[in-house]
Amino acid sequence: MKEQFETVCFGDLNYLESTCLDIFAQAIRAGYQGYRRSDGKGEFEQFDIVPRWDRELYLETLRELCWS
Repeated sequence: MKEQFETVCFGDLNYLESTCLDIFAQAIRAGYQGYRRSDGKGEFEQFDIVPRWDRELYLETLRELCWS
């Protein structure tokens, strides 16, 4: 969870609790055990359901807004 706290949640404990921790806990309760191989590092991305920003889409939109 430290990895998600520092990266995905940007230090927001409420966000960690309401998204990352809840989603990952549900996966573990459902039988997921892949975290044991890697100590959980890099595992959350496969369960993340929150859309993240896309750098290329951002730059394309910025070009359309500023240089059109």
